[in-house]
Amino acid sequence: MSTTALGAAEPSRWTARLHAVPDPAREVMVIGWHAAFANTPAAGTPLAVFPNVELGPDHLAVMALVRIEHATAIDTITPEGTRETRWGPDPFGIAKTGISWRLVPAHRDAESRWVIAPGWWAAGGEEAVLSNSVTAHALGAPTVVPVYDQDPHTGKRWAS
Repeated sequence: MSTTALGAAEPSRWTARLHAVPDPAREVMVIGWHAAFANTPAAGTPLAVFPNVELGPDHLAVMALVRIEHATAIDTITPEGTRETRWGPDPFGIAKTGISWRLVPAHRDAESRWVIAPGWWAAGGEEAVLSNSVTAHALGAPTVVPVYDQDPHTGKRWAS
């Protein structure tokens, strides 16, 4: 096990260590990742699975790293009367802009593909410290990302 610049132990390969206040840290398995444009990807979206991922006997919750390039559709009418759409930052400054990263629940679908889990997930107040193996395969990923594992309707968290 290697250490980070701050001297803390790095999580195991293909995992992320979650940190919440005041709970102790726990690990999840990061199975793969997905890059989305404009909005959060829908449940059932296939994932790019990391190479040589093996689920261990420790039954960690399985999650996926998601990169979202936020953009807003901006419609304009040309002098000829046709509508043109371009994507860019929200002209009113209301919507999120830039790029964000998060961990979301993942599971196998009926065809045994790894996909984003069903349901609508919200930030649960935890952050994950990603292992070097995850950030090396998801280029541009930060070391720490928020975890979207809480069902906003029931308050329950993703377990597996």
